[in-house]
Amino acid sequence: MPGEAAGALLRDAAAAPYAHLDELTPPGGLLVVVPHPDDEAIGCGMALAAAADAGRRIGVVLMTDGEGSHAGSARFGRERLVALRQAELARSLAALAGGAEVPVHRLGLPDGCSTESDLTMDHLECAVAFARPLRPRAVWTTWEHDPHCDHLTAATLARRLAERLGAVLWRFPVWGRFGEEVAHHEAELRLFASPPHLARKRAAIAEHRSQFTDLIDDDPGAFRMPDALTAHFADHPEIFLRG
Repeated sequence: MPGEAAGALLRDAAAAPYAHLDELTPPGGLLVVVPHPDDEAIGCGMALAAAADAGRRIGVVLMTDGEGSHAGSARFGRERLVALRQAELARSLAALAGGAEVPVHRLGLPDGCSTESDLTMDHLECAVAFARPLRPRAVWTTWEHDPHCDHLTAATLARRLAERLGAVLWRFPVWGRFGEEVAHHEAELRLFASPPHLARKRAAIAEHRSQFTDLIDDDPGAFRMPDALTAHFADHPEIFLRG
């Protein structure tokens, strides 16, 4: 990453201790709440792969289908784009889990404009019902200080789920790691790295071709991850904040 884009959290994380997997997810189940397909790979993919190899029962709650990433595409209307991103997510999770299928519970909230008020009691109860068979000991989600409304909504739901399930909560920053306004000092900051699982994280990222390549090339205003950020997420130790 260019130095000027490092951000306060990245600089602080450089001095943070590394976490053992058991600290992030004690033996048992692991629930991951992500706002979009691809956040699981870029935010916590290495740790997810390690958790899968350690025998954790993993389930994913997906807040949105990511249908807003290419809203101007004529070739990929909403239904086709949703199907594409669901397939990318399934392949990404399979890459992380060593080929095993990871169950996903879709909430279908609006991509790019979700708020806490969109979270109904039905959303919470359905997510709890999905999670209980996993007997999760930990819940992972995006950081509430990421500058993206869907990441905040995911963090809000994850906190409620952790409380209901009696699980430890860890948040992984995505976009918030590059900003200068950081409110994390009340939280435990940890790094996670597992070189044996790095290739699986990179493979998972590569499955999200709609976000990291020009696969959809008829929407000039669409999101495409810059190559420098792709390299950062693929190589940097993962960052977790507790509580």
